[in-house]
Amino acid sequence: MCAVKHCICVASALSLVFCSKLQAGATLDLTSEGSSGFINGAWFVQADPQPTGTGYIRSFVRLQTNTAIEQGYNTDGRKLQFDENNSPQFTRSLSLAEVPVVTFESIAYWEFLLDVNQKAGIPGGYLSLDAMEIYLGTTGDLLDYPNLGTKVFDLDGAGDSGLVLDYNLNSGSGSGDMLAYIPVPSTLPAGGDYLYLYSRFGELYPNNAGFEEWAVRSYEPSVPIPAPSALLLGSLGIGGIGYLRRRRML
Repeated sequence: MCAVKHCICVASALSLVFCSKLQAGATLDLTSEGSSGFINGAWFVQADPQPTGTGYIRSFVRLQTNTAIEQGYNTDGRKLQFDENNSPQFTRSLSLAEVPVVTFESIAYWEFLLDVNQKAGIPGGYLSLDAMEIYLGTTGDLLDYPNLGTKVFDLDGAGDSGLVLDYNLNSGSGSGDMLAYIPVPSTLPAGGDYLYLYSRFGELYPNNAGFEEWAVRSYEPSVPIPAPSALLLGSLGIGGIGYLRRRRML
């Protein structure tokens, strides 16, 4: 099914920390270097994975707009539905075989790389990821969100949840800002050979510059394993930023 597999061996002390996971309906604060945490079974890690140039990552959806909120998903279909870049180099279908799979504590995760772009400065560099959904479809050219096949992951699946990122932590466009590890369903839908990733940004901390881009790494991924203290902070770091997007926008 998937082309890349990588097993992670972690000291047993970390296992205790991984039991502390964010409750649904919370905000995960990734505005400090190396922070991480879980939402709805998925693990999100602030990271600066290098290298990220051509040959190392394969972009599959780029979102770019002058508005505060941006959204979209990957597809070969045209006319695009939301704020996706029209170039097939940056917005295209993604076969399931292209998505790296990593394994931790006997759980398999799909790995995705996110690169964000904002104006420098705090809070100018902050950007919120307010929605993330994964679908498996039978073709790669679907265009009718949310009818993109079978939904297999929803960041808001058990409550209104989100993440906050800080563009200032990394070296600029193309450096990568977050790794997302989405649990692979134990049973995949028949014929679901194409993966669609829908995301929405900017409801809590608005988009103010550049583009947001999702990609997969084209080489054996080296998964960052934070120190136990960093994991604990990531798992519990929800108190500083209140998630008010339903009252604030949309």
